[in-house]
Amino acid sequence: MTETGIIREINGNHIVIVIDKFKNSDACFGCMKTECKTRGCFIAAGNTKELLLRIGQTVEIKTKDAPLLRQSLIAFLPPILSFIAGYAFIRIFFPEAGEGARAGMGAIFLFATAFIVYKAKKRNPPEEIYTVTRVIGE
Repeated sequence: MTETGIIREINGNHIVIVIDKFKNSDACFGCMKTECKTRGCFIAAGNTKELLLRIGQTVEIKTKDAPLLRQSLIAFLPPILSFIAGYAFIRIFFPEAGEGARAGMGAIFLFATAFIVYKAKKRNPPEEIYTVTRVIGE
C-alpha cells in the first residue's frame, strides 16, 4: 500500500505524517474518516532509507504486506481460538449444557482474550509498518 502525506513531526528516525484529507486514503479507513475530517489522518513512519527530511515536505510512504498480516493474525487469531476453547470447555466439563451456554462461554473467552491482546498491544506497541520511500516535494 502506498500513501502520500506531509511531514508534521520528526523525532530521530520516527516521523509523523498527515495523510491528504481530500484523497481517498486506505490508511484512514479504520475510523471511517470521522477523525480525518477534523484533525487529519496521522501515520507514524520510519526513515530506513536515511533520506534528508524536513517538516512540511510531501513524501511517499509504503508498507509491506508481511507486517500487516502478522499484526492481523496477532489481533484476530487468539480471540477466535479462545472462543473455540471456551465452547469446548463447556462441552467437555458440562456435557448437559445447551448450545446457549456453550456459545456464552465461548463469547466470554473471546472477549477476555481480546481484552488481553488489546492491553498487551497498548503496553508493547508493534513496530512501525510504514517507511518513507521518497520525497515528492516541498
